[in-house]
Amino acid sequence: MKFLRSNNLLNLPERRLNSILTSLFLLLAVTALASAGGGGGGSSGDSGGGGGGLGFIIYLLLSIPFPWNVIAIGVLILLVWLTRKKVRQISPLNYVPKFDSIDSSASNVPADFYQRNPTFNQAAFMQKVNTAFMEIQNAWMNKDLSKVRKWISDGVWQRFNTQFAMMNALGQRNTMSDIKILGAKIDNVDRDGNYDIMDVAIHFTMMDNFVTDKYPQFNQEGFLENVEYWTFIRRSGAQEKDMYHSNNCPNCGNQLAANMGEVSKCESCGTITSLGDYDWVLSEITQSADYTNENRKLEKNGSLTNRIREALKYDKDFSVQLIEDKASNAYMQMMTGLVLKKPEVMRRFVTNELFEDLDNRIKTEPPYVFNRLYLNNVTLFDYYQEKGHDNMVIGFKRTSQKVGFANGQFFLVEGAPYTTSEFMVMTRDTGAGNPKGSLLAHSCPNCGGPVKDTLDIKCQYCGAELNSTKTEWIISRLMSASEYSVFVHDKQIPLVTHAGVSELDPLFKVRDFAFNNVMMIVSSDGQLKAEEIAFISGVAKKLGYANDKIAGMYDLAKSRQLTLRIPDNRKQAEKVLAIMQKAAAADGNIAPEEQAILDDVQQRINAMVA
Repeated sequence: MKFLRSNNLLNLPERRLNSILTSLFLLLAVTALASAGGGGGGSSGDSGGGGGGLGFIIYLLLSIPFPWNVIAIGVLILLVWLTRKKVRQISPLNYVPKFDSIDSSASNVPADFYQRNPTFNQAAFMQKVNTAFMEIQNAWMNKDLSKVRKWISDGVWQRFNTQFAMMNALGQRNTMSDIKILGAKIDNVDRDGNYDIMDVAIHFTMMDNFVTDKYPQFNQEGFLENVEYWTFIRRSGAQEKDMYHSNNCPNCGNQLAANMGEVSKCESCGTITSLGDYDWVLSEITQSADYTNENRKLEKNGSLTNRIREALKYDKDFSVQLIEDKASNAYMQMMTGLVLKKPEVMRRFVTNELFEDLDNRIKTEPPYVFNRLYLNNVTLFDYYQEKGHDNMVIGFKRTSQKVGFANGQFFLVEGAPYTTSEFMVMTRDTGAGNPKGSLLAHSCPNCGGPVKDTLDIKCQYCGAELNSTKTEWIISRLMSASEYSVFVHDKQIPLVTHAGVSELDPLFKVRDFAFNNVMMIVSSDGQLKAEEIAFISGVAKKLGYANDKIAGMYDLAKSRQLTLRIPDNRKQAEKVLAIMQKAAAADGNIAPEEQAILDDVQQRINAMVA
């Protein structure tokens, strides 16, 4: 009690002492409640229950004889302080796995999956994963997907081909060597209507050289260690055929064509091999930071996604993954058309109104290409029905770095790769029948005849209007996150999930964005020196992170796998920039490269809708 005597607290009259204790406890309680409820997650129905409980606690505390009530307050203050510290340390960044943790982790396959798939052989599946990983690396290096086409989805095929187009525009090549898988495990199994989904974590190393002779400023070379999540889809209970170690059609057994191109179709029997009807098909590749930050409510069987299933229950073969794959296919073709200034690439699968907007962009935007362009994730986000049409809202997280072109030379428009959000609306007639072809795969939905890239939207065989919503999903809108928010507010459309744009980054808070960006800037050269680690550690401590819990983020930083991330909300983005500016100026000097990135971020914020 030496501290109390030094403040003469014991000499105060009891009534005044109790008044002080009451004030202290009220302050403590308000602080505790603010800490517990600051996230705004409680329901309105719970809002009236706190006052009575708090009054009762105060009554009990003041009924304790002195000095034990003082000791009780001290203990409570300590507990609240420790609780607040723990709460501050909660972050999605804590769940980014340390690379080597994958090696010792066991696969997770639930019992109900085996009930649907009694003949599933996990060892054989993991062998296919190993084959897929190695063959994809070779296909990427050679910019040739012919050997892997039969077991990758249309969306994955299009993602790679779009990146090849960007690389060719810059004269880039990516050579890899000494590729090793250090660990792999089944991390998650999900059910998607009539399909099963498997997410596999893969820990690997390689020598990775991404170079161009013409523009060496874009080169990135050296040792790479990383963890990626590869998603495979297959129809539940399907009799599995091995498409990974055979080039025969899984249906008729005849030899598949050497290069099936955009459509993975058997020339003998017409079977499409990439739909998951015969074997596991690679449908997505996700980076660690994005995988751990995915919205569980919008997963394939999430609570919000199931509302969309209920609204579309007439479609027995509805699959979230297949819708997302179709959307990613369309999105990447649109990016190709915009960059290469070829409106005919997208004409057949967008509405007349959207095409007019995109064509205007092509005509007015200065020439550019992407040094990096990949989809972090694609998420079925919402659904609404309007005027006899079903409308799917798809959310995209895209990472890219824009490169301008003038006077025969390319130059960086953006100082670093950015991860940004966009939203697409896909529209189709309610109750539409099954199409005979796919516009995204250059075939007429009405008759199945081949369709070329052309501004003509009439099928040359049956005369049908190609971009009709009668049987095919047509892209009707493409919007930034802020544009989507305005669209929803102004149109008052009858959404099913009512998810906000922040749901694409459901766990990231302002400090998470800021800390990610600070780490990205500091580690942009692929190295973390002792003084840089000390600096980042200091920033982490000030922001409330426990350094031992964010070890996975350090791994990503060392491997140059972090990208700049900005919240879609302008006020939050401004707070992120303020933290970044303080961190950049912490050593008394802001390097030109750092200032360029800060300026880029400021320009992006200025372009946001307030």
